[in-house]
Amino acid sequence: MKYVCLLTLFFCSALLSYGQAPKVTKKITASRTLTPPKMDGTPDEEIWQQAAIATDFIQNVPNMGSPSKQRTEVRMLYDDAAVYVSAVLFDAAPDSILTQLSQRDGGQVNADMFGVYFDTYLDKQNAFGFEVATSGVQTDFKLTSNGDDRAWDAVWQSAVARNDKGWSVEIRIPYSAIRFPNKDVQTWGINFWRGIRRYREDAFWNFVDNSVQGFVNQFGEVDGITNIKSPLRLSLMPYISGYANHFPYNEEGKDNLDMTVNGGMDIKYGINDAFTLDMTLIPDFGQTQSDAQVLNLSPFEVRFNENRPFFTEGTELFNKAGLFYSRRIGATPQDYFNPKYDHDRYGETIEIVENPDKTSLVNATKVSGRTNKGLGVGVFNAVTKNTYATLRDPETGDEFEVLTDPISNYNVVVLDQTLPNSSYITFTNTNVTRGHGYYNANVSGVLAKFSNKKNSYTGGGQFNLSQKYLKNTEPSQEKVDLGYTYNAWFGKTSGNLQFTAEHSLKNHTYDINDLGYLSNNNSIDNRANIRYNIYKPFWKFNDMYNAVGIQHRMLYKPASFSQIVYFIETNAKTKKFLAFGTTIAWLPHNNYDYFEPRSYANGLPNRKWRQPGGTEFNAYISSDYRKKLALDVNGGIFYSKEYNQKSYWVNVSPRVRVNDHLMLIYRTGYNESLNSYGFVENVVYDNGQKDIIFGRRTVKTIENSLNGSYIFNARTALNIIARHYFSNASYHEKLLLLEDGNMSALTDPAESPSVSNRNFNAFNIDLVYSWRFAPGSEISVVWKNAIYDDQVPSHTSYVRNFRNTLEANQLNSFSVKLLYYLDYLVIKQALKK
Repeated sequence: MKYVCLLTLFFCSALLSYGQAPKVTKKITASRTLTPPKMDGTPDEEIWQQAAIATDFIQNVPNMGSPSKQRTEVRMLYDDAAVYVSAVLFDAAPDSILTQLSQRDGGQVNADMFGVYFDTYLDKQNAFGFEVATSGVQTDFKLTSNGDDRAWDAVWQSAVARNDKGWSVEIRIPYSAIRFPNKDVQTWGINFWRGIRRYREDAFWNFVDNSVQGFVNQFGEVDGITNIKSPLRLSLMPYISGYANHFPYNEEGKDNLDMTVNGGMDIKYGINDAFTLDMTLIPDFGQTQSDAQVLNLSPFEVRFNENRPFFTEGTELFNKAGLFYSRRIGATPQDYFNPKYDHDRYGETIEIVENPDKTSLVNATKVSGRTNKGLGVGVFNAVTKNTYATLRDPETGDEFEVLTDPISNYNVVVLDQTLPNSSYITFTNTNVTRGHGYYNANVSGVLAKFSNKKNSYTGGGQFNLSQKYLKNTEPSQEKVDLGYTYNAWFGKTSGNLQFTAEHSLKNHTYDINDLGYLSNNNSIDNRANIRYNIYKPFWKFNDMYNAVGIQHRMLYKPASFSQIVYFIETNAKTKKFLAFGTTIAWLPHNNYDYFEPRSYANGLPNRKWRQPGGTEFNAYISSDYRKKLALDVNGGIFYSKEYNQKSYWVNVSPRVRVNDHLMLIYRTGYNESLNSYGFVENVVYDNGQKDIIFGRRTVKTIENSLNGSYIFNARTALNIIARHYFSNASYHEKLLLLEDGNMSALTDPAESPSVSNRNFNAFNIDLVYSWRFAPGSEISVVWKNAIYDDQVPSHTSYVRNFRNTLEANQLNSFSVKLLYYLDYLVIKQALKK
């Protein structure tokens, strides 16, 4: 009877969740002011009192549709130079307001926050976001139909103040920071947000319904903005940096210490009211966060995050179609692993004196914006210069240079037309043009999404064509490799009950990896899922998200079955803000992997590897981040009976908020795969026989990291990221891969090739002190320590392995960088005084 009551309560809550707050588009009128308000955080001037008030905020979480627990009053002014927003955030318990500090753009921390969002073109898809915490820390970003661009930075002013009734904030956003139509009368989409952290409450002025797809399409409107003009937007950001890098080469004629001084500039120029040119000249990315290197045993390339500022800020339009992977620019030279030289002259044996592992970026330029009719246009271009390796003839001692990567031009063009009902159609072209003797590449694609008026049903599709122009000394011998992909999807994307069905195909010659990222082609995928979500509190839960689904995968050519997976998952959050979730995946049949054997004929996989079916279970739990000590734990297990394969993993991450200034997050993870199988090598015997050797192995990975930050104030911070990664693959048995995909023991193991164990350690420390001494201007002091060790030890003890890693050669880099923001309008006004 108990379970029947609970089930009844569950469905009643689900039915009640349909009755949300009515969909009303609120409106507010902005007031023009002749005198700009003083930015002191206290909006008590007469000009504020005359402005219209936005109030009656509605909760988004935890009690969706209910009034906010505290009163909020927002007003908006504007003049010929900027828009001004003030908020009075009343609080019945002002001493309970949370005030944790964070870095700029640090996201949600343990502090109350206020935000304003402008959809200046009223296209219900794109917006600018500006948020301020009680500690005065600013966050800004762009909102797009493709997600949030948190790397976007603008220069704007804000101030906060505390009082016995709560707190207040004033914000000044100059027109140079945003884009808007060239119209005499403006109507913008707008929304205001208040986060009350002690309640874990998010409340919006215009109700944002979690059961409705989209965010910007749920804004209110602001009118009354007239006769404003986009100013001349010109800013220069020159920089100067100095580096001292030390690595113990201990080679004659090669210094262990390398000291350099660099200088360059970033430029932003407003071509007109809508379009902006961004350019970086002689860029310096030496202070960029270190990559999280791993041991890669798979046949696919590891994808790393992009951390270089120029390639993360304002690139949301270029990334929309999934064809642009900016890490290709300045990547490893084409011939890095096999420098080409005159073998007839120098013989087969050669010594490498110097071989740069990265190409050098000369400059990069972005032009992007959106017209009054909703057409987004983006053009990206970057140039890298010739890269040379220095080789030495061991017999004569003569040194010479060979080209490992030619001068190359990288280009991306995007046309993105917004359509009614949060719909759009996008054209993207990427192109790589290289110097003589190297191939060129081109990819073109169309992406479209269409929704109904209620934004409850969505469908769309994408088609891409890839082209590789393979050069030769004889024009008649040049050829073009063509490839293509397409996908189509349809689903119900709003409401409690949702579903999605998707079909995609990549042919065997589709390749975007010259300026994009693709792990593998030659596949056909079909996916479907049904979701049931509860957005309002019921029983002991604040919300719950459930899904069941299926994925079917085939090889495109030759057409062959690959894999089928069934899954069920649940994610929920309790009323005590404990989040948890589970996923169960079931692979009932034998699966076939056509890529792990790494054997191809005429560009097609000609061997397969059979993987028995199995079951995988994943779970996670996350405690309440409002507590000084919080804990995240996730883990899982995979089991396959036939090969007695077992894989299990667990990750534990405690986070300690010592005070409002100091935050520490420690992460430790353990992953072990028993009776794991994988490719070892292709073998060609003396009699010409060719075999593929697999190995039975144990793969163990341990990763520990510490993220710490001490925030002195809203402008100054000290951050540390320390990480040790250890992974070992120990092989126990050599196996022969058979034609049917099964494996068998070698007939004569003594004469078979030996199997080498694999071991990899990465140890990194990034210590960063940053001081934003003026708007847009910053001094950063960085110390980076890096150790990469792939020596296979005679033991796999973690402690001994870690000690050996610390004794290995290590790179130490100390750098100082000064970036200064120069704004044309500010300089012009200063000269007038």
